[in-house]
Amino acid sequence: MKDLQVIDWHKLYRERQAVADQFGKIWSLPVDRRYHKVLATVGRRGVDLLEVGAGDRSLRQKMQGYWGEYNYKSCDIDSTFEHDFTNIDEVEDSYDIVCAFEMIEHLSLDSAWLMVKKMYDHVKPGGKVVLTTPNVYYPPAFLRDATHVTPFCYDELGGLLRLAGFRVVSVHRLYHDSLIKKFLRRILLYPVFRAIGIDYAKQIIVVADKPA
Repeated sequence: MKDLQVIDWHKLYRERQAVADQFGKIWSLPVDRRYHKVLATVGRRGVDLLEVGAGDRSLRQKMQGYWGEYNYKSCDIDSTFEHDFTNIDEVEDSYDIVCAFEMIEHLSLDSAWLMVKKMYDHVKPGGKVVLTTPNVYYPPAFLRDATHVTPFCYDELGGLLRLAGFRVVSVHRLYHDSLIKKFLRRILLYPVFRAIGIDYAKQIIVVADKPA
């Protein structure tokens, strides 16, 4: 990506605050088990979907189990697997859904901003963008990976999407664990977590749409 642009910090702060006001604090966000279960609710048979940072392209088959046949395209700079596009600048056409899972935190803030704007350009009016990122209220999710560059709080990520022109529809925490760990973290220890300002959910997922 070229010609990185500096974000208007005042506008980003304003949009971030709007997301925080709309959805409340991190502990108010609903909890879902898996990102693909959230994604399944925004798509259907026959949709056009672009996955950015697609890795092994396993999402294609996974979502077929929910929707049946649909049109899948992938974009990734890693040449280990064969992708339709190797750079966001190469992407063609518009899509009902553009998604990226555990990708945006690997970018600088300026690069993330440019990426989100490119996504906006390739989402059909009325279409959706779906992003996940480590939950900064669960520090190990971000800090354990040396390739992570920018930590995005849920309101920061939502604010970035709003700044690009999207409307944030929902924000969820993602958490899946054994029954014993769920009981310990979600019930027994949860008051302690809240008191010290941390959370048990390892990821967040933001769904936004492009106004028709």
